[in-house]
Amino acid sequence: MESLEIKKELEMSYMELVNYLLKKYGPAKYDYFCNESCKSKNSKVSRTKEGLYCHHIDEDKAIMLSNDKFAIHNPFEYQKASRLVYCNVLEHLILHIKIVEEPKNRNANPLELQGIGGAVCFLCPQINDYFNGYNFKQQYLINIFSLISNNFNDYIEILRYFLNVLEQNPLYKNIITKEKLSIGWNNQIIKKVYDSI
Repeated sequence: MESLEIKKELEMSYMELVNYLLKKYGPAKYDYFCNESCKSKNSKVSRTKEGLYCHHIDEDKAIMLSNDKFAIHNPFEYQKASRLVYCNVLEHLILHIKIVEEPKNRNANPLELQGIGGAVCFLCPQINDYFNGYNFKQQYLINIFSLISNNFNDYIEILRYFLNVLEQNPLYKNIITKEKLSIGWNNQIIKKVYDSI
């Protein structure tokens, strides 16, 4: 993955990016959960051995669809293989940013803020820790971050883009700051990230 590709992906709409990633990595072959009870994740859906996350395309309508407690309250159609897309961790962040950037999907669950939680509370702290030198122990995370080991500048470009998106949003602009985007899991600002944005 290189800077030109990141720039291209940042210029795409959410659905353009989804379609681009479907072509790049191929479609999912399995549903995310084994059945409609959403109790057990289908292990065959994972591609973390290749360093790829699985993203629910319908997260522009509903939050935390990989979490059984949230998934069960949404249509099972959202868990179908045809509604999943693979991505590396930076592309996963861009997908969530695109959800935040675009007008709310007309079929979105009311009283939910789609896209933002996954970006700010999950992906950014994880990526910040990685670029701060944290050594992940879980093999799947080692695989995921091996794909972006040389992409610090691309990550900073994505965060700058994200800050601009947040500035345009009256709901987020005063809450989600440069400091907030620069913290790791321990809630400490990662200076290297903060100073580079």
